[in-house]
Amino acid sequence: MRWQVSFGVRIVDDPSPAGDGLPPMDVPVFVGFAARGPVNRPVAIEGSEGFAAAFGGVLDLVQGGVGVDPAERLVAHLQPAVEAFFGNGGRRCFVIRVAGKRACSAQFDMAGLNLWVCKAGVWKEGGLDLQLKASSPGTWADRLETASRLRSDALRDGASLLRGDLLRARRGSVTAWKRVAGDSPLAPALAADEWIWPAGGATTITTADWLIERVRLDLAVRESGQATQLREACGLASGAANQPWWEADADARFDAGLEPVPWQLAGVTAEPGSDWVLLPVGIGTDFGPWRAARPSRLSSLERNGLDRFEAGLFLDPDWTERLHGSALLDWAAQVRFFAPKPRRLQGLHGALGRDDACAKEASWISVTDAVHPGWRLDAPEPAKELHCQVVSDPVCDCPPGTFDDCAPPPPVPPQPPRWFSVPSTDAPPVMLPADTDLALRLLPQAATPGVTLEVQRAARPDFTDAVELIRAAPAASISLRLVAGAWWLRARAHRAGLVSAWSEPLALDVRAVAWRALASPDASVLVTVNAALMNLCAASREHFALLAAPLSAAAPEVAAQIKALRDDAAGSDSGSGTVATASFAALHHPWLLQTDSDARLRPHPPQGALLGQFARRSRTRGAWSAPGADALAGAVALRGAGAELDGLNPLQLRDGAVVSVQAQTLSLDADWQALGVRRLFNLLRRLCRREGERFVFEPNDGALRRGLERSFDALLHRLMQRGAFRGGDAASSYLIRTAAGADAAGEIERGECSVLIQVAPSRPMRFLTLHLRRSGEQLLIEER
Repeated sequence: MRWQVSFGVRIVDDPSPAGDGLPPMDVPVFVGFAARGPVNRPVAIEGSEGFAAAFGGVLDLVQGGVGVDPAERLVAHLQPAVEAFFGNGGRRCFVIRVAGKRACSAQFDMAGLNLWVCKAGVWKEGGLDLQLKASSPGTWADRLETASRLRSDALRDGASLLRGDLLRARRGSVTAWKRVAGDSPLAPALAADEWIWPAGGATTITTADWLIERVRLDLAVRESGQATQLREACGLASGAANQPWWEADADARFDAGLEPVPWQLAGVTAEPGSDWVLLPVGIGTDFGPWRAARPSRLSSLERNGLDRFEAGLFLDPDWTERLHGSALLDWAAQVRFFAPKPRRLQGLHGALGRDDACAKEASWISVTDAVHPGWRLDAPEPAKELHCQVVSDPVCDCPPGTFDDCAPPPPVPPQPPRWFSVPSTDAPPVMLPADTDLALRLLPQAATPGVTLEVQRAARPDFTDAVELIRAAPAASISLRLVAGAWWLRARAHRAGLVSAWSEPLALDVRAVAWRALASPDASVLVTVNAALMNLCAASREHFALLAAPLSAAAPEVAAQIKALRDDAAGSDSGSGTVATASFAALHHPWLLQTDSDARLRPHPPQGALLGQFARRSRTRGAWSAPGADALAGAVALRGAGAELDGLNPLQLRDGAVVSVQAQTLSLDADWQALGVRRLFNLLRRLCRREGERFVFEPNDGALRRGLERSFDALLHRLMQRGAFRGGDAASSYLIRTAAGADAAGEIERGECSVLIQVAPSRPMRFLTLHLRRSGEQLLIEER
């Protein structure tokens, strides 16, 4: 059996290898669902804090799930997997967030900012008030609120102006605006024309008769439980610095190679030309009013791009099941580099990168969220009504006054209102469906005329972020749409200048309940994704796939999954001329019960914790080392049925700790069943590619062959000393051979140079062979 991979070579300035001189083998790629962040882009993460900054926290999906309490919520597994990876010794990984085409970003109306555009020297109003959007798709921004305030600096003669400054001139009730076209003193800028007169009219403007100000804007974004973000001194005209109005979103910043920024908003449209201003005609000097995201009629899952759970979520849209081996790599190169419009690969295929760090560093891949059971849209639950009712004054039971007591009784403040929901709930918090309109009704009492009710909503239980919803007489009502999460309502009554105390807060638990997890998951999604992942690893020969079975899977279902993957691997081997495709994947079960970042105990597949262990072992003991019986940090218990199956790596509870007791691939070939053997050959292949690129443009002569032998001998000797090979000395551990004599002359005549490398892995078995061959400007690496 043999296989062959071809790839292009480029000239690089590659310094001497640091440390042990081996390529990194401890970096995985995690593919799954995230609350926010770039979509279909591999983002480097170096800690839990880095993941939270780029992709947010726990992502709530749907109600229920197979094998869990029906009252529980199903959440995405990506964030817990990355947490477990770092908790078990991982240092660096790449994360690819996947989402469907319907994913959309929350939008915010920046009321009071009017766009004006200059065309052919004439300023014209450019349309409606400005809008911004969340920096990435998803419902994560639904609870954000934005506000702005105006800052102005009065200018005097001699003041210096910068390009893009916005000037405001006021005299009485007349206001004019001007964009400064270039750096200049104040006087020439006032003398020039092109002032904007929103109310019409035009006249000469001087510092003697007018108040001249330089105007900028401060923006604020706040979220319950988080510090308020400020963007101060924002420019309001073209050419100014610090402009958030047209900034790229997270996807565009990633594509442009820009660093992510903590600012959470982006522009809805591109910058409208070279001459524009934003007139802050409706903005005051204090932050307010705070405005939430514009309500959407799409459900939470739709806005997260997850309303359709299917294999296509995790795969490149142009990938087909016929692509295996070299055909898969050729297709990937065509899409990335040679198509009329080259683009980045999507889904798990994004691990192949686009000549970036992910393609060079990552050697593991895990698609964490492919194990979900899927979900469907149920009939929405009937929307509840919230009633705020006036409470009558208590009946006066004081004794009658004497004839001389003629003073009128003091005015009595009204009673605090009371809350109840229809249909009623037995205990707080009141459960409400998200993404639906809620009726909030104010109910009167016959004995309390002249009362008005004030109702406030807050995302914090202390009401420090309270927003007034309604202040009206009883019998009024409003339609309220709340996004998922915890909310609080309170009310008070007003009568004749007197105000009641606040009512008891009404706690609301708002959840997306229209979607529910399937009771019988569709195994075809998981098998399709895992087969595609396994074939990608077999094609690159430098990646390894860590797989999981569904939580509720019994032994027969796990065995069926293993058989389906092995059958697919056998078809790939025969169809593409490759071998041992099944040796590029390992399956572990059952799941781990672990504490999520929101302090809730939930079951999750074990790939994250296992990859953390593999990463730590790869650094300290070598890529060929399996975790052994090391305890998985953060694992409280096991969930799911264990099984003793060929091809399954079981996890067990031993002495109060969860451990992995086996590290086998899915291969039926005895030579490739040990996970460490496959990982060793992945490492050797990376070594061959790196060293081959060093010599690819050297003169093709005997010196080249001697240099290759010395280079590989030093590297393989180092691996032997670290225990990668079976033998006790070089002769019994590895063999390096280049052509000599007539064979070398024949290679030189053909423009080729080859190196034959044979190694005996530390597992007792026969020698396995790598054949490195240079042909023209191509490197060919064959495994035999």
